[in-house]
Amino acid sequence: MSSIELQFDEKNEDVLIWNGQVVMSRTEEEYFKVLFRRLAYLKPVSVLEIGYGLGISAGLIQEYLMPLRHDIFEIEKAVCKDLERFSDANLSVHSHCGDWKQSVIDQQYDFIFFDPFDYSPNQQSDEEERAETARRMRLMLNPRGVLCHPHFGDGDVPHLPGFTTVVVERLKVSPIRMADETSCEDVAIVFHRPDVNS
Repeated sequence: MSSIELQFDEKNEDVLIWNGQVVMSRTEEEYFKVLFRRLAYLKPVSVLEIGYGLGISAGLIQEYLMPLRHDIFEIEKAVCKDLERFSDANLSVHSHCGDWKQSVIDQQYDFIFFDPFDYSPNQQSDEEERAETARRMRLMLNPRGVLCHPHFGDGDVPHLPGFTTVVVERLKVSPIRMADETSCEDVAIVFHRPDVNS
């Protein structure tokens, strides 16, 4: 399971910036709080989280979803050290340092939160990448499980092959600092369920 070591432009408890791009910022916290509070009714026993970043979502998953098992993958070594400290403080959390795509994940989960930052140039088209990710997510989800990811902006939620998409709510939040340094106030709470017909 390969991990990478990067030189961040800025790395502190409020922001991660790499190569001039905002990987994650504390401005996402308000949105994530609403998201996990709204989805707490799902009561997942097992959660897979891909991408740790500043640990905002990890902390909120612990607070609102309270899973018995919470596996988190992080590819970047310095961020992974933060994840390991978080794991030490939270008994249900299991940290995995490396690329989730190169890992054998032989467990199925009730809830997957997918929020990685892509540090590598993309070799596939967005559509090919989405289809491959969807295929792998279906294998890792329980048949009645839920795949969730952030949705920034007021545009359409991309369709995932083999899944039914549910837009729970669209809302406005305090401005979120985006990767390209623009800001976004429009967000959606979205999840996908495996389509029983495919």
